[in-house]
Amino acid sequence: MARNTWWLLSICLLSISGVIILQFFWAKNYYATSVFNFEREVNLAFEDAIKKDFELRCDTIESILVTELMDSTKFEIKSKFLPAAGTVYHIVQSISNRKDQTSFSHVDLPRLMQATDTAYKLKIATHYAHYLRTEDLDNHVVFYRLQSLGSFALDNVITHGFDTSGLRITFNRVLQQRNIAVPFYFKLSANDSLLNFSSGKNTNPKSQIITKAYPTYKWWDNHNKFVRAAFYSPINYVLVSMKWILAGSLLLVILVAFCIFTLLKAVFREKKLAAIKNDFINNITHELKTPIATISAALEAVKDFDLNKEKQARYLSHAKNETDRLNKIIENILTVSLFNNKNLRINYEKADIKQTIDNIIDNFRIAGKKEIHYTFKNNSGIEFIFADKALFQQAFINIIDNAIKYSDDTVEINISCTKADGYICIKCMDSGQGISPAALPFVFEKFYREPKPNHAVKGFGLGLNYVQEILKAHNGKIEIRSTVKKGTVISLYWPV
Repeated sequence: MARNTWWLLSICLLSISGVIILQFFWAKNYYATSVFNFEREVNLAFEDAIKKDFELRCDTIESILVTELMDSTKFEIKSKFLPAAGTVYHIVQSISNRKDQTSFSHVDLPRLMQATDTAYKLKIATHYAHYLRTEDLDNHVVFYRLQSLGSFALDNVITHGFDTSGLRITFNRVLQQRNIAVPFYFKLSANDSLLNFSSGKNTNPKSQIITKAYPTYKWWDNHNKFVRAAFYSPINYVLVSMKWILAGSLLLVILVAFCIFTLLKAVFREKKLAAIKNDFINNITHELKTPIATISAALEAVKDFDLNKEKQARYLSHAKNETDRLNKIIENILTVSLFNNKNLRINYEKADIKQTIDNIIDNFRIAGKKEIHYTFKNNSGIEFIFADKALFQQAFINIIDNAIKYSDDTVEINISCTKADGYICIKCMDSGQGISPAALPFVFEKFYREPKPNHAVKGFGLGLNYVQEILKAHNGKIEIRSTVKKGTVISLYWPV
């Protein structure tokens, strides 16, 4: 049995270890995949942010160009119709230098502009500024179609050139849309090489995620031609994204561990019950052999030998005593069975505490072979309780019987009564052998007996279990304290 138990325990431990290892590798792979997805997401987000930041800067310069063209002290806008081509041309001319001019035509601007038509002038200026934006700015160049306007546009390209503060606002907005909240910083470099990160102050390539580099188009600044976003360790973000996965894995491991624990608990409980059953069978066999042998011998003597009446009476008396003993054993077992079936009925009556215990002590003194010294003190102020008199008496019979059985030839029993929290506490103290700390937690279990050599003390391990059931039936409780070779104190709490 022990070998099978160890095999089962080993298999269970291997099973839960296997589940934990599999869950670990699965979570590790999922973490690696999540980090890869995070890297992909931040690269896409950074690309979007670079594009949007550039668009915003181009929008700003386009708006400035429209304002500049509408300034009549700097530029003049007029129209001219060419009959040969059948087309209207619009001319943009510098006020300071009349030779500095350019012209264009568009189907959306089919008519001549009147000097007082400010709205149409704004439309022409807007169209031309947008043309410069799409043809020049969007391609990161500035053509001098108009010398003064080209210089002005170039100055604004430098003024509103790439700046990390503006990019940070745009990038944060894009990251929020993707539910990414991991700290980052920008790294500007002169070339597109990841080696530039190795000397960064807060750089740790093993834990950081670094995006692809994008050009800043700052040709006037050789040290800041490329920009990257470097994210600090994404572990918090990844763990948050994995929270349900990790919770599910943990729950699965706990569930498997709980099932295995329950299984092992049941196995060891069954093993313990089997040991208790075997011990009970050995005890009851030992207890039954003596009275049966005595009865058989007495009856054989009466039958086979010519005995006088005095000897016959003595042998028959022995047979009757042993029959009564067998009957008592059977009654104890039936009583426990009655408790298990929950059929116990409590008949509440008025019981005299001292008288009941005194009578029990007197009966043990008459029937026993040991000298009993007994004291009783009642400090509770309560002389009577309402309980089932027969069960109340049986509880103290079992307690005192144990005190006598587990004491030497001279028995010391001290009983005291106190009142506490709605109970009357009746303590029975003896100076017997005591109970070992290892056995103390199990003394109320059915059939349990502390191992003694060669059945030194007779019994079936039912007494204290019986007392506990009696107290439960009365809504009371029982407590026990014991010290080896010094004695035992059992406290019975009866409701009052």
